[in-house]
Amino acid sequence: MRLRDFRIGWRVLARQPLHTAAMLLGLAVGLAAAFLLLGFVHYSFSYDSAVPDNRNVYVYKHKLKLLAEPQWIEQMPLPAADVMVKSGLPLTLCNVVPHKKTVKVDGKPREIEFSEVSATFPAMFGVRAVEGDLPATLARPDGLALTPRGARELFGTTAVLGRTLDVDGRMLRVSALLPEPQPNTTLPYVALVGEGTVLWKPGERERERHNWMALAGKLYARASGVTPQALAAPMQLEANRVVAAMVGEEAMRKVGGTMVDVAVTPLADAYFDTDVAVFHGGPRASKARVLALAGLALLILALAATNYVNLATLRVLARGREIAVRKTLGASAGRLATQFLAESAAMALAATGLGLLLAWLLLPMFSELIDRPLAAFLSPASLLAALAIGLATGLACGIWPARMALRVLPARALAGRANSEPAGSAWLRRALTVFQFAAAISLCALALAIGWQARFAAQANPGFAVDEFMLLHLRQEASADTRQAFREALERVPGIAGATAIDLPFGYPMVRNSTAFRGPSGVEQRFEMSLVSPNFFAVTGIVPVAGSGFDGTRPAAAQQDDIILNGAAARALGFASEAAAVGQVVTMGSKALRVAGIAPPLRHKGSRYPVTAMVYTVEQANANLVMLRTRLDVGTLEKTLAPLMARYFPGPSVWVQPARAVYENGSADDWRIARLLTLGTAVTTGIAAFGIYVLAAGSVQRRGREIALRKLHGAGGRAIGLLVGTEFALLLLAAAALALPPAGFAIAHYLAGFAEVTAYAWWALPAALLIGALTALGATLRHALVAMRVTPVAALRQGE
Repeated sequence: MRLRDFRIGWRVLARQPLHTAAMLLGLAVGLAAAFLLLGFVHYSFSYDSAVPDNRNVYVYKHKLKLLAEPQWIEQMPLPAADVMVKSGLPLTLCNVVPHKKTVKVDGKPREIEFSEVSATFPAMFGVRAVEGDLPATLARPDGLALTPRGARELFGTTAVLGRTLDVDGRMLRVSALLPEPQPNTTLPYVALVGEGTVLWKPGERERERHNWMALAGKLYARASGVTPQALAAPMQLEANRVVAAMVGEEAMRKVGGTMVDVAVTPLADAYFDTDVAVFHGGPRASKARVLALAGLALLILALAATNYVNLATLRVLARGREIAVRKTLGASAGRLATQFLAESAAMALAATGLGLLLAWLLLPMFSELIDRPLAAFLSPASLLAALAIGLATGLACGIWPARMALRVLPARALAGRANSEPAGSAWLRRALTVFQFAAAISLCALALAIGWQARFAAQANPGFAVDEFMLLHLRQEASADTRQAFREALERVPGIAGATAIDLPFGYPMVRNSTAFRGPSGVEQRFEMSLVSPNFFAVTGIVPVAGSGFDGTRPAAAQQDDIILNGAAARALGFASEAAAVGQVVTMGSKALRVAGIAPPLRHKGSRYPVTAMVYTVEQANANLVMLRTRLDVGTLEKTLAPLMARYFPGPSVWVQPARAVYENGSADDWRIARLLTLGTAVTTGIAAFGIYVLAAGSVQRRGREIALRKLHGAGGRAIGLLVGTEFALLLLAAAALALPPAGFAIAHYLAGFAEVTAYAWWALPAALLIGALTALGATLRHALVAMRVTPVAALRQGE
């Protein structure tokens, strides 16, 4: 293939600008969509790639079976590191402990999260200071290393070496400036301090080194040649020993001898570890979903390629005489094939350039859609990869048109019969159109089902009027007296109908505390617990099924021996009915508790999780979350509460959000997937519509003589329209038969992850079929009308 072949190819393509533009645009749109999706896939599989040898760096996690619903937690107590040091394994350890603090810079309060790291951090994670000495900074109690982002947040500039900040009377000095960590990391940080940092109060860290009940932060280990099972084994043995000392051997035997499971995950796979319920540092993603998006990218690329092949085949048929003349003048088969491949490659390179331009223009919107910063997508390496993909696609698309050209018979073509398409080619183009529509229908059904279910989950009803509530997230350092006084003051604010506290917001799927209870049956059951203010049931309007709620007029301390069960908890404890449990005594360890009432089944964790047994107890002004019953919006509420905030919580503002937002955030990933599938559906439907439009044009032209003869024998326009429409109706039925079973399977697989499902989800299948039918009707209607209106003489000329 020589440069001359490309020049000839361009001249040939320029002869039919509209046809060429259609081919170019279709291929460019498909390539742009594929580039964006594959860019996201590459971004996802490159998480923590800046860490040297990240396949041999592991992060520890554990699952506590003492909880009512055990889940993996990617945090460990500080003593865990000492256990691994004594294990004798050839490894390097690094603790990363978060400290969220309110600091003063030039007398002004700021909130920032410090990451306390071991001295091994720079070598393990490949971090070097841009300015200053990082190891020396981490060795100093007052040492602080900032990233450019952290420097700007605190000081408004990156010229920060030597600057100081005040943390509760303890001073930190900026001694190093770090490069910004890669955006796709499971360990984001803005400020680093060492293990001897003054952020700890005197003696506090030493006490934490022996405290197995506190989750300090993440524990990393670099170990080459050590299996994950060997890394987890010493920690597993020590965890069993510690828990057995706390709960006794009898309790350990009940759960098979292990109350804590310990495991490690390679850092290279941490982003895809969606089994972890509690972690610190960035979002997580399902590897299956990311691979599905890679499949979607390849599918769109394949559909764009089939569209190109359809159009290129028609071009070959139209160039029959040209090909025959070239063959007659001695052009070899290799020379003809090279020419058609060169035309296809030239078209693909032009489409690649246009596709990259479209991808660049759409990149900000796409990044916002998937909530990932993909600014580095258009790097030199990605551009070369895109050119390679485009060129390979073009060459692959050129094979079939080249084969068609080689099969042109000079005598037949010169006699004026070159436009007759071989039966095999016609059936191939029909099959490609069926494939295009099947893909479009399947994607449309999946997008509709996920979108409807995501909307349903975002609008979930927890059991009370959640839309009438706002959430105030208080800072943890506030005292119990301050919280209590603040809540009482809130109830006197105009526009606020009530204020109550709870430990966790509704819709938040975090691991909850759980405790073992014993009822009249004598069987011990472990239930999750929710801590609420005494006025919780009165403010939310939740009416107990039996008995009463807590008394909002009485102090919390006076009700510390009262509990409220839901129906599932009452039945699990052996009570004959919900009403029978009211007034009865259950025990929590050695403590006797009175059942004050039975709450209705409230959905605490969203639609993905079933309603489980729950025990409500009165919190003693320690909760950091306040629920406000108000119709004020966030902005108005913040302005209204500003004086109270300044009085009780001086410094950075308290976080305010609608209570409904928690459910919406829980459905955010599903919304993103639905939007991506919708974009993919739009692209594939457009390609399919264009493909069937071209097929309809060719079909009407090919059947011109048949249409003329039918009209001469008395067929009316309706009969001709039915003749043309039947062909494409059959193609649509074939596409539906191909698309609906896998779409139904995918929808069922997706919905299996929810405990509560919308009734509309399965309507996505007929809705997608209807959209496909309307698309096919719109794409073929023009040619059907042409066939109905054409005169027999014109039809005979058209069929020549």
